[in-house]
Amino acid sequence: MVTMTIGDVLTMSANKFPDKEAVIYKDKRFTYKMLDERANRLANALLKLGLKKGDRCVVLFYNRSEWAEIYFGLARTGIITVPVNFRLTAPEIEYIINNSEPKALIYEEDFASIIEQIKKNVSVEHYICVSDDKASNYEDCLAKADSQSPNILMEETDPILLAYTSGTTGFPKGSVVTHGNLATHLLIFFKEYGNVNYRDTMLVIMPIFHSNATWFLLGMIMVGGTAVIYPSGGFNPEEILQLITTEKITFSSVVPTMLTMINNLAEDCRQKYDVSSLRMFLVGSAPLLTKTKEDTIAYFKGAELYEGYGSTETGLVTILNPQDQLRKQRSIGLPVVGKQIRLLNNDGNEVEQGEVGELFTKGWGILISEYWRNPQASKDAFLGEWVSAGDMARKDEEGFLYLVDRKKDMIITGGENLYPTEVENILVKHPAVLEAVVIGLPDELWGERVHAVIVPQPGMVVTGEELKDFVKPQLAGYKRPKSYDIRAELPKSATGKIARRLIRDLYK
Repeated sequence: MVTMTIGDVLTMSANKFPDKEAVIYKDKRFTYKMLDERANRLANALLKLGLKKGDRCVVLFYNRSEWAEIYFGLARTGIITVPVNFRLTAPEIEYIINNSEPKALIYEEDFASIIEQIKKNVSVEHYICVSDDKASNYEDCLAKADSQSPNILMEETDPILLAYTSGTTGFPKGSVVTHGNLATHLLIFFKEYGNVNYRDTMLVIMPIFHSNATWFLLGMIMVGGTAVIYPSGGFNPEEILQLITTEKITFSSVVPTMLTMINNLAEDCRQKYDVSSLRMFLVGSAPLLTKTKEDTIAYFKGAELYEGYGSTETGLVTILNPQDQLRKQRSIGLPVVGKQIRLLNNDGNEVEQGEVGELFTKGWGILISEYWRNPQASKDAFLGEWVSAGDMARKDEEGFLYLVDRKKDMIITGGENLYPTEVENILVKHPAVLEAVVIGLPDELWGERVHAVIVPQPGMVVTGEELKDFVKPQLAGYKRPKSYDIRAELPKSATGKIARRLIRDLYK
């Protein structure tokens, strides 16, 4: 039986394109041959330390080139990579380490103080520090290791990744991803998303601990393309245009906020750059507002726009193609090849067209095999072969899907079910509103009352009374926010997505 494991992916591309640039990060440029050798050196260094197939290795990094060699180096040993969100606090990182029980922790020098805080509370045998200093612990490990493949027998069913969820419903859960599931997912992902191939150069903007950027980084190596890694520490829209121009970027994956920032640049600034190399964008995390979509299409004239929906557990589930962007506003599109979708009510029955149900999917490239050491969560996520990430959706007459909300974000007010996105979509139509989040707050009479948190457009002022008048003709009484809070900004995740959990915490 022929197997495909993620370690093989780099081997094949290095054989085909040894002298082609695989990864670019700041002033560092790594060919496929260099990346292949560094991945082997890391693999052999960890084996020399006593790690073996099935052990875990936690990685705590900002965006940097070492991510690629770590993913592929560990994949060749059977050691499971555990990427950690760099925005987590010390206790949250400590929880993930204790839950995954890694033998090694590879961390960036910037996180040394956090590591020192938690060392006494975790059992990690080997700490390996990465820094820009060539004499770092990490580089020393690589320099002393063999550059030849470790030749560890790997199977498609072996785990490669332990991807922890954001923990919005309590402690984060580790989604176990196997080599075979990930390889299949990457093939589907790039087939559906504009047939990405070896001619492409991708700008990796999203944080690489996140599933989206992990898929793209590994997928670019799979097809023999080039990945240009954008440093963490803040999104600068003009820097993005500079990189597109100088590196001849052909595509990138972004969140809506990033496109809004690019569109808000002064016209004379945008016209300084040649963005004609860009052939496509993939937008995730939230559907694009119509104005953002239209402005993006107008500026990046040669680029096609895709919107995708997926999760750490399910991989890519649906995609809205360029030809449907303006025809199907705020849709997440149709199922990708090899995936089926059902929308189910609380009784497990399929809902009628137009009704809201929990989105379940099955098919090729489902990433999760189980939740790490959490049989109850594994049981709750699966319904036979079907998997849910807890999202609620509806389907139109042509089969196009529309996200309504997370199941856990639903507000029950006066016995009525209310999905915050419906209210938020109305609020952002007000010309003075930049961002809006709706949450439920405890209420003695109604159980929960609808509360809106608003960020005004730059230089504009808006009041709660004004917004009450604005939504009155557009929303049923129970859906209208009973209270408003105007803020300068909203807390966001590392991917730029509004962090609803943190907003709720403001009102506890």
